[in-house]
Amino acid sequence: MKKNKTKDIIGFFIGLGILILLNMIGSVVFQRFDLTAEKRYSISDPTKQLIESLENDVYITVYLEGDFPASFKRLRNETREMLDEFQAYSKGKIDFEFVNPSAVVDKKERNQAYKNLYDKGLRPTDLNIKDEDGVSQKIVWPGAIISYNNLEVPVQLLKSQFGGQPELILNQSIESLEYELAFGLKKASTSTVQSIAFIKGHGELNKYETADIMGSLREYYNVERVTIDGNINSLQERIYTDADSIEAIVQKRFDAIVVASPDSAFTEKDKFIIDQYIMYGGKVIWLIDQVFADMDSLNSKYNNNTILATAKDLNLDDQLFRYGVRFNKDLVLDLRSAPIPVVNGKYGTQVKTQLYPWPYFPFLFSKNDHPINKNLDVVKAEFAGSIDLIGSGELKKTVLLASSDATKVMKAPTRISLNMLSFEPPVQQYNKSDIPIAVLVEGEFESVYKNRLTPNILDSKQIQFKEKSEMTQQLFISDGDIIRNEFSEASNQFFALGFDKYTKQMYGNKSFFINSINYMVDESGLILSNNKSFKIRLLDTQTIKESRVTIQVITTILPIVLTVIIGLVLHAIRKRKYTVR
Repeated sequence: MKKNKTKDIIGFFIGLGILILLNMIGSVVFQRFDLTAEKRYSISDPTKQLIESLENDVYITVYLEGDFPASFKRLRNETREMLDEFQAYSKGKIDFEFVNPSAVVDKKERNQAYKNLYDKGLRPTDLNIKDEDGVSQKIVWPGAIISYNNLEVPVQLLKSQFGGQPELILNQSIESLEYELAFGLKKASTSTVQSIAFIKGHGELNKYETADIMGSLREYYNVERVTIDGNINSLQERIYTDADSIEAIVQKRFDAIVVASPDSAFTEKDKFIIDQYIMYGGKVIWLIDQVFADMDSLNSKYNNNTILATAKDLNLDDQLFRYGVRFNKDLVLDLRSAPIPVVNGKYGTQVKTQLYPWPYFPFLFSKNDHPINKNLDVVKAEFAGSIDLIGSGELKKTVLLASSDATKVMKAPTRISLNMLSFEPPVQQYNKSDIPIAVLVEGEFESVYKNRLTPNILDSKQIQFKEKSEMTQQLFISDGDIIRNEFSEASNQFFALGFDKYTKQMYGNKSFFINSINYMVDESGLILSNNKSFKIRLLDTQTIKESRVTIQVITTILPIVLTVIIGLVLHAIRKRKYTVR
């Protein structure tokens, strides 16, 4: 017995020494292990770098506390796990709490709390909760407020998804948790602001039609409207090292520019300026409508609900072709499309209208998991054209948005009439699929003016002509309406981008465009954290229903029986070992 006692004491001190040693190593070497198959609790390197670069304390208030259904409890728990990771890598600079905004008993105070959250930028969700007394409705605020240096940034944690299943929406929201929280943290903590320019002067969308997207982008970037007008320094600065120098150093004035639905031709000088902006690493988003067609003309009483859609001459075809794409002069029609109201009679003295799917307003989808459109809601287009991918494989081309598998294409000029809604669509004609509408092209672009310039321009020290670009990106979209918000001249107000005033549906247009800008401009690479993909592991409800009793026995009685058996076996072994013979 004395020998066993000495052995136990030695073992105790050895274990204690190992524990102390591990704690000492842990205080010096920081490491966390994620044993899940999908690495769902690991955060990306850009997120870690952002967290480690924090200079001051961050406080995050999450409004996901309360009596929720199981699905929302899962979102709450996953959010807590993600914030635990953020906190661990921040070395104590990140703190958080979960709050129930509905816990206030007084109705007036509770409504005021709701209003405060809405004013800060969070949006509520209505939940229908089934209980013994029936179905009750509950308001929840699935979001968070990040506070840093007296600045508050809202983060919406629950994704919206047009027509999506609740389980799918929840899973996509969990997949995007790191990106949403990290980008909110970056917005709150970053002092350096990048610049975006919306080009004007060629009939582009005006400031009222882009009010919402420009306002949203201003939350992250400096945003300006810029006229090129042949000014070679409009997009780039040419800096001279001294007063006598004739050679300039070319620097970008803007991190990205947006050409949003021009309706008149570009001059060669303006094209040259954009071309050289790209050659020096500039990023461009082209939203080009090659065909003129709009609903205002179609609804005009003077046109009898019929218009002729005609091709535009923008003088951009050669330039865009050199960059790897061709915008076709056509219109994409799709059976999966947004509805519009159409007058179909009268009810007494009132006009009677009904919503009909309008094939010229296609829903756009993505069939890849690119960070820009991962977990993105459906995007609505209006009178979009098709895009062809041109050239060799030197440039990387990714189709971000495309039509459905029930599509047809009409070449311009073509007649458009609302009368087509009076008949069933000829389904057999909609036999095309996946027509590209938005294409991201990445790589080194060749100048459209290569081998086209005179020697005095080629040799100019001030111009510093480049015939091949640095590694950069361009996004080509065949519909400017993707970023156009509805504007009421009568009330001088605009609707949110992506909001359909007829169906009250919110489409993913704004998220798509902001994600595109973030991907192209944000050098930290935070958007890459939006690449997570978690497999949905749902219970088989039919099997549960058929084998309910068996499952209950296995999960409740069997563990107890096994515990008793193991206890009896261990007791018998111990009794046999220590019984004095």
